[in-house]
Amino acid sequence: MTTTQLNPELTFVDAKTTAPIAPVGLMAREKFNDLLHIPEPVSLLLVTAPAGYGKTTSIAERLDALEARTAWYRLEESDNDPGRFAAYLARTLNRSVAPELSVPGRLRNAGYDSLESVLSDLLGELPQEEEPLYLVLDDYHLISNPDIHQAMRFLLRHLPPHLTLVIISRTLPPLGIAQLRMKGQMTEITSKHLALDADEAQRYLEQRLPFEVSREHIERAVRRVEGWISALQLLSASSHTSVEFSEFVDQLELGNHHIFEYFDELVGQSLTEQQRRFLLRTCILDRFNAAMVMRVMDDNDGQSLLNSLLAMGLFIMPADNGGLWFRYHQLFAVYLRHLLSCTTQENQRSLHQRATDAWLELNHAEEAARHAVAAADPERIRQVLDEHGRKFFTEGQFSLLQKCLDALPQSFISENPTFTLLRAWVAQGQYKFDEVEDWLSAAENHLKATMSEEQQKAIHGEFSAIRAQVAMNYGNGNRALALASEAVEQEARYLPTSRVAAASVMGEALFVQGELQDALDRMEDTEHMARSQYAHQNVIWALCQQSEISVAMGLLQKAYNIQEKAFRYAEENRLNHLPILEFLFRIRSQIMWEWHHLESAERCALQGIEILEAQGERWFVQSYTTLAKVAQARGRQSLCADYITKIQKMLAAGDYHLDWVANAHATMLSYWDAVRDQDAIQRWLTIAPAFEAATATNHFHQCNGRNRARALMSLGQLAQAEPILQSLREVAERTGLKTDLNRNHISMALLYWQLEDRTQALEHMKLALELASTTGAVGSFLRLGKVLIVMLKALINDGLIEGMELQRAERLIQLAQQQRDFSRAIRISLDEAIIQDIIDRPDVPELIRTSPLTRREWQILSLIHAGLSNDQIAEHLKVASTTVKTHIRSLYQKQNISHRSEAIELARDLLSKIQGE
Repeated sequence: MTTTQLNPELTFVDAKTTAPIAPVGLMAREKFNDLLHIPEPVSLLLVTAPAGYGKTTSIAERLDALEARTAWYRLEESDNDPGRFAAYLARTLNRSVAPELSVPGRLRNAGYDSLESVLSDLLGELPQEEEPLYLVLDDYHLISNPDIHQAMRFLLRHLPPHLTLVIISRTLPPLGIAQLRMKGQMTEITSKHLALDADEAQRYLEQRLPFEVSREHIERAVRRVEGWISALQLLSASSHTSVEFSEFVDQLELGNHHIFEYFDELVGQSLTEQQRRFLLRTCILDRFNAAMVMRVMDDNDGQSLLNSLLAMGLFIMPADNGGLWFRYHQLFAVYLRHLLSCTTQENQRSLHQRATDAWLELNHAEEAARHAVAAADPERIRQVLDEHGRKFFTEGQFSLLQKCLDALPQSFISENPTFTLLRAWVAQGQYKFDEVEDWLSAAENHLKATMSEEQQKAIHGEFSAIRAQVAMNYGNGNRALALASEAVEQEARYLPTSRVAAASVMGEALFVQGELQDALDRMEDTEHMARSQYAHQNVIWALCQQSEISVAMGLLQKAYNIQEKAFRYAEENRLNHLPILEFLFRIRSQIMWEWHHLESAERCALQGIEILEAQGERWFVQSYTTLAKVAQARGRQSLCADYITKIQKMLAAGDYHLDWVANAHATMLSYWDAVRDQDAIQRWLTIAPAFEAATATNHFHQCNGRNRARALMSLGQLAQAEPILQSLREVAERTGLKTDLNRNHISMALLYWQLEDRTQALEHMKLALELASTTGAVGSFLRLGKVLIVMLKALINDGLIEGMELQRAERLIQLAQQQRDFSRAIRISLDEAIIQDIIDRPDVPELIRTSPLTRREWQILSLIHAGLSNDQIAEHLKVASTTVKTHIRSLYQKQNISHRSEAIELARDLLSKIQGE
């Protein structure tokens, strides 16, 4: 401790000793309220995070919300002078807590021998009352003077019980943190707590964006920026439309010049050459520790270098709970890799080669494989695949396998049966079926001269397994069964899961042919085979297939329970990263939609997108289909339209299985029917997949047939739709496709209602309700729209249903009444007669009558209710965006409205008064 007398002469600036005013509602910090409401008093509340995480604002907001007494001291670099530090600290306490303190005056006059003696007197003069007090030292990372650090240690040792020291810093301060943590005398708030989650980000962005953003885009943005509030602020300021928002988020993977400039300023000239080299060389790693740093850096001083950078408060985050592994924030890593690409001083290939070798030594094969590919090093790739390629396959790491195999010369693959099998399975998984046969034939031709007859027979059996899967994908069930049966009989020498895959194909073939119970039995056998070989991918696949078969049989609760079994297996074996889990979430979302659990359906679809994000958007078709169905069920027309557009583009650009295509087409047709876009339906009919009743022994051919019938019904061609639905019903009854039979009866009820055959319509609706007692179907009924209410009330009034069917009908009526039909919400083409009818109603708000809206304002109100943004409204009405804003401003003033949500609520209220007319 210094012995220099502390006698500063300062002009005090109140702003340094006053708590910042937290903008109300900036962000919800409820998730760390419990950290402030601690049962036992602690000496230190430590808030650490890199720049831009809202540390000061968040703490000020929460302390204000708690009505806590605070003394706030915002530090500057000049406060490293002990005398200045002492004076401002004393002034802070004097101003905020105890005006009678004598220490500030003594500092100005007689002075003190040391900072510790100042603190001793301050502590002695503080009132010993019970009311908690928070002493906040903001921007403590600016303090580097060891005397001040030592004095803070003294302060922490002698704090009275009611006083908590709050330190806000970008770095861990040298105050004996480890001991305080071990003794339980400290509470920590880090970037993990401060980062906005998806719910918080949604509230934050909804306050700032003039357009609607889907939950999917919000969650993707949060993942890309890791909840960093500064990046979300930049995103909201830079996006004027939903398209710009999406493009901004997608671009973050490649970099953003505003964020690069921010990091340039943050790093500045403060780095030594050795530290700069550290950042550039380690940015190729997804995670690192001191040992990994030394290997990649080729430097024995890795730990001290790492510590020096951690002390700078850069965007280096913990990568494990033990605090031994670290990683760069995603955006900071992109920035550093950009810098690395701009320098010629580093040999990136050499860096990746060293990383490959280091990860192999640690037996982390996936990371080793990624670096071997980045190094474009065939020998290292071959080494990784020789040792771990089979493991990658059984765990479903198809994307990683593809990158590895794409980087190998064809000769490497053709001369190696295992590599050939892996390459063929990867091609099959990418729907590149022609390539599968090319790879297999090339290997067979190459290996004939080098393999014995017995070896050739063995490899032929394993090749038959994948050929069976391709035949299955082409819809040739008989060939698939023959090849799979052949493969099951052969020993699997090169890829142990070949026989499991063949057994799975046999189950699929039986399923597609309508042999549901046999298919279920085969899939259960496949699951047991896969478990015995620890083939995780195959276990989950078999469980997913069992679930799908159970859905087809109308046993949706059983399907749900099988999914739970699969989720437990994934959790027990730490498989949450596997792409196959998207399939599991997908079929879960379909059941949730059918049961009308819309929030759960949406959540499952979003989780599927998150799992497959690295695989590319073309794999999102099924998830987008669910999200479109949910948006339509919620009456969010704009959002539903966006997803329909995305689905159309994907289907036009890719080649998908009929299962995916039919499901997507069903949603597209439902949307077009809702918005009365008969031109789109007519165009679809000209390019729709072919339909043959004889092939409708599975759910996707059934769905495809219903799609055609639905399109014809929408166009009024009822006579052509009737035989299609009749044939679908007959096949579904024969094969036991109970869920499809349920949906067929619903469609036939609508068909006969449109044909004005009331008796037939009600009979099919009654049968549909009886089946729903097993299936639990809800969503398929609600797709009919408001006409469902009329048919169900007719059934009830005629006394045709009772018991469970009656209860289900009443529940469906309630849901259908609540469901917002966006095609008829408030009619967009409002004429004066309709408007006058609304105004004349006695239960219409008084403001509507006293401050009447213009016809254009009525139109804009209806479009706001339909979920359109200002730009979309302008496009729809063929006017300028500024004109729309003027009308909205007038609308808001007339109705005393301040937010879009109030306008939507007003429109909803009016809708409830004219609904059904």
